[in-house]
Amino acid sequence: MIASLHSGRTTGRSRRALTAGFGLALVVLLGFAARVYHLDFAELAGDEGFSYVFIQGSYSQIVSDTLAMREPHPVGSYFLQKAWVALTGSSEFALRFPAVWLGVLAIALAWRFARELGFARGVALVSAALMALGPFAVFYSREIRMYSMLLALTLASTLLMWMLLRRAGWRIVLAYVIVSGLALQMHYYAGFVFIAQNLFAFGSALLPRIGRLAVAALRPVVVADKPVLPAPLVRWLAAQVMLSALSLPWLIVARDVLVNYRGAVGINLSPGEALMAWFSAFIAGPNVADHRLTLAAFGAALIAVAFIKLGFGAPRMRGQAALLGLYLFVPLTIAWAASLNRPIFSERYSIAALAPFQLLLAIALAHRPRLQFAPSVMPAAVGRIVSAGLGIALAAVTLAGLRSYQRSEVVDGHPRVWHGFIRVVNRYAEALPKERVRIALNFPDPVFTYYHHRYLPDGPAFITLPYRAGDAEGARQVAAELKASGVERVVLQIVDSFWDGRGIAASALASEFVQVEETYSGRWIVKIYGRLDARALYPFGVAFTGGPTLDAAHARVDARGRLVEVFLRWNGAQARHGGAQKLFIHISRSDDPQALIGQRDEPLALDAPHLILSDGRGVHVYGVRLNEDAPPGRYDVRIGIYDPTQDGMPRLRTADGRDAVVITSLEMR
Repeated sequence: MIASLHSGRTTGRSRRALTAGFGLALVVLLGFAARVYHLDFAELAGDEGFSYVFIQGSYSQIVSDTLAMREPHPVGSYFLQKAWVALTGSSEFALRFPAVWLGVLAIALAWRFARELGFARGVALVSAALMALGPFAVFYSREIRMYSMLLALTLASTLLMWMLLRRAGWRIVLAYVIVSGLALQMHYYAGFVFIAQNLFAFGSALLPRIGRLAVAALRPVVVADKPVLPAPLVRWLAAQVMLSALSLPWLIVARDVLVNYRGAVGINLSPGEALMAWFSAFIAGPNVADHRLTLAAFGAALIAVAFIKLGFGAPRMRGQAALLGLYLFVPLTIAWAASLNRPIFSERYSIAALAPFQLLLAIALAHRPRLQFAPSVMPAAVGRIVSAGLGIALAAVTLAGLRSYQRSEVVDGHPRVWHGFIRVVNRYAEALPKERVRIALNFPDPVFTYYHHRYLPDGPAFITLPYRAGDAEGARQVAAELKASGVERVVLQIVDSFWDGRGIAASALASEFVQVEETYSGRWIVKIYGRLDARALYPFGVAFTGGPTLDAAHARVDARGRLVEVFLRWNGAQARHGGAQKLFIHISRSDDPQALIGQRDEPLALDAPHLILSDGRGVHVYGVRLNEDAPPGRYDVRIGIYDPTQDGMPRLRTADGRDAVVITSLEMR
């Protein structure tokens, strides 16, 4: 009978363990699916470009660039990305996949951490589910950055710390040192978690009676009437020494960045504002805009419930309460304090605090009908209903945040703005050799480096104009250098930003080039600038009666860009009649001058605004857009002058009686 009862209990435990195992596997698969869904649909954005730029060099170059550019993050994530790209290539999917793997690892670690701390399988499963489907964790598990790595490695480090203090062993010490060292090489804010760990370890050893916080293995022992440090604490101290020896060389080398770095975000928040930002983002995702106070209050209420349950529960759970409290609030507090003088506040820097936050939410949702000091606070049935209601509310908020993120352009890839810009570049760069074309960005977005490497490997080079924010004189020098190097077309992307807030790039290019076209790439205005070497002009020597003489001209046809650039050099004073004459440029069928596919009329001003200097003489530049649906055939580029102040707007005749001059002919296919 006893054997039968024992077998029944064993079978029941095995069945529950098997059910929990299936549940964990399902949660991990769901988390993986949420992370790889449309992983390559979205273009690289923001700081992802920095990661790509850094991994283009050798490993030694990554180190030197990190120090020279005062990069605020260590080199670990860049080393990992570089090694990965060498194996898989550099598609958006491949570049983001290491973050996916570390994010999935964090799901399994969340389960193990909860179980290792002694919580029930249900609590562990809820904690893992929040890690799997929480929009904050999902978002940063899909970026080519170090944040999911920081999350997973600091969680693994804290798990190993707990194991080390309870089951001392040198293999665990070594694992802790390696994992913690890697975490610190992913992000400097991992150090805030290590501070929390040491506060817990030494607090448990030195203050074993206060709130019964101590891990039993850390309580002082007495040998021969002398206090002796317990073995786990000795090994913990050894682990800290080894971790310091492993990390200090790099920290010393990078000390200038650590001490003097000032962020460009420029955000300082009060403690309450920071807590609202963290808690609302941890629950509903990093891009939550509405109801942040409500979401933060909901999260804070659940955290308070969790600590009440732990504080009034079994005494052995108070150590876990202390650890989770330190693990959550110490990194947040130090991160907030660090943001005051940098200034640089961002919820993502505190992602290491996500794991204890979610575990505390899971504890708050667990039904515990009897508390040690208040056994009749709530009937069991009511407790279950309240827990279920809170769970449903949290699940609804979490899934709504995840759905909102997955339906955003960040995931679905629309609009694909860089692809649109690449199409514009291809359209207007094809007509000239790549050496005579430059792409100019008026904001130094590193993301374009990736798309330039991928889609324009043999295309024109690109520059940032101005090189430095607000540097108007430097931008003019760059424009002069472009002219001197033989560049004849510049494709300028216009981004509204502080970098070029006064139109410096356009003004600098206008000093040496003329804008011949303007288009839209899907998010940005793109301006096309042109010029021509004077040696490419064809002599004409055509005099207009009562007007100037067309000394030389050239028409550059860009069939793909549906653009004709017309270059005219005039000889003689401006026409009489008070300067009222106007220039016309017509592109029409060779056999029917009235069948226009493009035209432009401009005042015949011989000094501005379409003038560039070439070999000391003025050349007027005009861009004429062609109809997109122009039928195939042969077309002529005709120019002439007319007087709009006279009846019938008569055209000026040439010496041989023509009212227009054909500059060139072109074939449309």
